[in-house]
Amino acid sequence: MFEAAIVLLYGLVTAVAIAITVLEGWANHDGLTFHRLAGLIACLLWPVTLLVFVLHGWFVRLMSRLSRSMA
Repeated sequence: MFEAAIVLLYGLVTAVAIAITVLEGWANHDGLTFHRLAGLIACLLWPVTLLVFVLHGWFVRLMSRLSRSMA
C-alpha cells in the first residue's frame, strides 16, 4: 500500500513538472531546445531522490530489527 502511494506521488509530481515545462516552452514559442529537453529529463529523474530516501529508511529499520533479534 505504501509503495503504491509512493509510486503514485512520484508519477503525479513528474507529470506536473513535465506539464509546466512543456507549457512554458509553448508560451514562449521556444519549441524543443536543448535546455528544454534537459529540463524534461530532469523532471523524470529528480523524484528518484525521494525513492532513495524511502529505501534508505526502510533498509535502516530492517537492519535495526535484525540486529536486535541477533542480540
